[in-house]
Amino acid sequence: MPTIKVGDLDIYYEIHGEENRVPLVLIMGLTGDIMGWMFQIPEFSKKYRVIAFDNRDAGRTTKTDVSYTIETCAQDTYNLLVSLGIEKAHILGASMGGMIAQTFAIMHPEMVRSLILACTIPRASKGLSPLTLWKELVKVEPRELFLKDMLVRTFTPETLENMEFVNASLKWYLEYPYPQPPEAFIRQCNAIEKFDVTTRLKEIVAPTLVIVGERDTLTPVWYSEEIVSRIPNSQLKIIPGCAHALFLEKPREFNRAVLDFLEKH
Repeated sequence: MPTIKVGDLDIYYEIHGEENRVPLVLIMGLTGDIMGWMFQIPEFSKKYRVIAFDNRDAGRTTKTDVSYTIETCAQDTYNLLVSLGIEKAHILGASMGGMIAQTFAIMHPEMVRSLILACTIPRASKGLSPLTLWKELVKVEPRELFLKDMLVRTFTPETLENMEFVNASLKWYLEYPYPQPPEAFIRQCNAIEKFDVTTRLKEIVAPTLVIVGERDTLTPVWYSEEIVSRIPNSQLKIIPGCAHALFLEKPREFNRAVLDFLEKH
């Protein structure tokens, strides 16, 4: 699959599904890339033209050497879609990708057919947060310390009791051919820490689904409830038995909720 020159970036992207279908754009979260959608792309592309890409500083997209904001990432998304000739699409963002999606919907409402915000927040928490710890752990060897802490905060204890899953996840991350450098991870964290669209959510006009894992401790349910209270045409879906990575932990339930929503819009 190709990369495309967009401003100062070479953005890696993939398109799945027939060209004449309605576009669905997937925006991944902190440290993630297209591989994070492994359970979604095959299902969503049966009905939609799925566009997925790696954010700046992740995967196969350019690693920058300057600081940026979530607004910068939203503009990257806009520039990519314009370059691909996409005028309007369903937009789905998870975690940091949900922050990018909120910002995109505020900046470019005419391009949003519907909006899906998964496991996300309207603003960064003040004071200490997991990001503070992660920005230090990511620089420490062995890398497993950082990865294990992320797993603990991303999945439920029941999932992590499966040591085969834990070991396979660690092995996959450690051997991944497109690792994220620590400095790139820190730049993404810094962008999150500056994020706040709380007072602008009322400007989002697209029909919106806000979806979250019942046991999410990184972006707890109450954040999603607040988002729904501030976006006029929005609804909340809580997926039982999963934490932050609901699209990986409960992919069948996540996909069904998303597809049911998309079919109405």
